[in-house]
Amino acid sequence: MNNRYIIYFFAILTTIILITLYMIEIPSPAAIITEKYNLDLK
Repeated sequence: MNNRYIIYFFAILTTIILITLYMIEIPSPAAIITEKYNLDLK
């Protein structure tokens, strides 16, 4: 295979992967979790 076809193959493959990940819509870990810790220091 020619080197140009390999580059085209990987470019098309990465665009397909990015489109499928965008369609699935993975929830971004942007939720701020606040927890109260009560430390009883003696």
